[in-house]
Amino acid sequence: IDLDLQRSGGKGLYLLQKFRREEKQKPADEQEPTKMAIGVEGGFMDDKWEIIKEYSLLAISASGERSTLPYPSQDLPILVSDVCEAIEKHQGVQSQEAVSQWEEEVKESKYYKELVQLPAMKKISPSPKDWKCEKSGDTQNLWLNLSDGYIGGGRRHWDGSGGSNGALEHFEEEKAKGNFFPLVVKLGTITPDGADVYSYAPDEDNLVKDPLLAQHLEHWGIDVMKMEKTDKTLAEMQVDLNLNWDWSKICESGDKPLVRLRGPGLVGLKNLGQSCYMNSSVQLLLALPEVKQRYMDADFQIRKSGPSEVQNDLISQVAKLANGLNGPRYAPPLKDGEDEEDPKHVVAPQMFRTLIGRGHPEFSTSRQQDAAEFIQYFLEQLTRAERSALGSRVIGDRPTSGMFDFAVEERMQESSGSRRVKYSRTQETMLGIPVKLEDAENLAEVTAYKAAHEKDEKDPKKLKTEGVEEPKPLVQLSTCLARLAAQEEGIQFRGSAASKTTRMATMPRYLLVQLRRYYVDEKWCPAKLDCKVPMPETLNLEHLRGKGLQPGEEEMPEEPDDRGAAAPPAAAPEADEMIVAQLISMGIGENAAKRASLAVNNSGAEAACAWFFEHSEDPDINLPPAAGAQPAGDAGFDPEAVSTLCSMGFAEAHVRAALKSCMNSVERAADWLFSHADDLDAAVAAVNGSGTAAGPSRVDNEDGVGEYELLGFVSHIGKHTSHGHYVCHMRRGEGGSWVIFDDSKVAKSEAPPLDLGYLYLYRRKDA
Repeated sequence: IDLDLQRSGGKGLYLLQKFRREEKQKPADEQEPTKMAIGVEGGFMDDKWEIIKEYSLLAISASGERSTLPYPSQDLPILVSDVCEAIEKHQGVQSQEAVSQWEEEVKESKYYKELVQLPAMKKISPSPKDWKCEKSGDTQNLWLNLSDGYIGGGRRHWDGSGGSNGALEHFEEEKAKGNFFPLVVKLGTITPDGADVYSYAPDEDNLVKDPLLAQHLEHWGIDVMKMEKTDKTLAEMQVDLNLNWDWSKICESGDKPLVRLRGPGLVGLKNLGQSCYMNSSVQLLLALPEVKQRYMDADFQIRKSGPSEVQNDLISQVAKLANGLNGPRYAPPLKDGEDEEDPKHVVAPQMFRTLIGRGHPEFSTSRQQDAAEFIQYFLEQLTRAERSALGSRVIGDRPTSGMFDFAVEERMQESSGSRRVKYSRTQETMLGIPVKLEDAENLAEVTAYKAAHEKDEKDPKKLKTEGVEEPKPLVQLSTCLARLAAQEEGIQFRGSAASKTTRMATMPRYLLVQLRRYYVDEKWCPAKLDCKVPMPETLNLEHLRGKGLQPGEEEMPEEPDDRGAAAPPAAAPEADEMIVAQLISMGIGENAAKRASLAVNNSGAEAACAWFFEHSEDPDINLPPAAGAQPAGDAGFDPEAVSTLCSMGFAEAHVRAALKSCMNSVERAADWLFSHADDLDAAVAAVNGSGTAAGPSRVDNEDGVGEYELLGFVSHIGKHTSHGHYVCHMRRGEGGSWVIFDDSKVAKSEAPPLDLGYLYLYRRKDA
């Protein structure tokens, strides 16, 4: 109210809202979750409180006199009553129902209407005892092809467990013959209410709905009205994974309750519906001393200097969030017997979430997201917002992201001939370290257990793994770093084969390390490798420092710069055949593989695979690449986009550089143009990879000795990246002790799981 009075002239009428909560009685017949959903029937329920609301009016005169009035009241003017009623009904910046409910969407298959069904030369028995895989003889996890009645096993997992893969292999065999039989149904899940239906079609490759399922099953002699459920659905299996997988270790939710903490810097964040990825990321970043020094404004100076529509100002929203987490407002000392879950002591960052996600296809939704992608996106957006605020609204002359930015040195060497070298630099904010199952030092033990477990499933009378804890693969960080530093062969560079090595050219003040625990699961979707990677509390990366051109090395000449003359039309790029072949071997379609290879400029199979995972749901992912297609961010600008931005008074050359820098996003390109208005020519030269009159456009990164100490880490709980939960551990307690931030819960960490993290934050010792 005081801040608003300063902005509005010292007088006003306010609706005071006083909310208190009462615990709801838990239904005696409450069921365990059966589907991947939040806040809906059959899903995970997250609201156990009933909110009691009370209202009154506060009138403040120009002289500062304050009066409290009852509300509702028949004595109030109609206009005041109408405004207050509108405020009551207003749900905030986003509907609370929308953010508190989430359910995994299953779409109708586009193939169910015209599904081919061969003449029924056999009938499928309704008894589970008669079902078996026609390829392997397995009797578990069986799928019926609705087109030809073939029964095959489910997909085989990355580690050899799971099904026999018979159903998928049969689909591929028939496809090679010219037959297209995409829909299969999981036997054992068929009931009068439906069943699990999966589409093997490359453009669907997911669970789907078949509105004609009863009719399609009747063709094979199955009456859905007489069927009973005998096997778990895929959704139930996913729920089991997310209920049981590593929650106790990562969340430290064992028998002994953790000691709750509260104070400045020890404030929790409300989960707004699958927002734990954002909460954990924010806790990791906003308590850093430099961030607090920049954004803590107890006198509201940052927010008072912002635009009137503060909900659209990222600088104001970050300041509000930083003050909420690190200031005293939400952090009174804990008292004996006090309700530890009281929401008045928790920050609900709804306005921040809405603003940071606006216009983004993923972060604007209530779906679970990748914390690493969010941190990079947040730092990018904050950098854009800070360009016009540095030195005026916020202190300093470098963006916050500059503390995390570092240069990467790439060395290309010809594989034959004179073996000349070419050095170049790229900018990164996160060090991605590969984690591979084949690098596990206990791989033999893990493989033996899997094999024994499979035998137990086939012959439950002779159990070999009963009572034996499943071993986790153990991968040492030194092995991962060796893989990162290894020379990559077979790279196409300037029309010939070359080798590539990557090193760190500078060491940032704060180093974000991402452990890439991903593989392709049984549905050819990105999933997480369940393994341990012990991370040290001190880390020396000087052995990864790049040293530039060395004595005896012959450097390749720069490619000719023909900016002064009209450039001839570039030849249409071709996808690298080796990269395409590797992606196809992973189950990725040929057209999608070509698109992925082109999108990363044929730089390598790993980069192309990562690009495919990020764009696997694009509507054109399986269409042939357009002739002459250019990699993302290159030529091929939308004429309407160019025209729109030029109409704002910008030159076409500036507009094209902005679109190139912003991946053809008009909204982001406009922001880029305005934020670089002071020196557009230099910014355009940097985008186009050329120097300016003042000299080369190399970024001036902070640097120092590459010795680091661990400050905190974010862990992901769950088997799949699109599900599960994130928590954050930070050194923020007394004497630098560990604290766990699990959304609204903040507690002393007794056993931080340093070997199960996903993102790690290190600080350079000499910073």
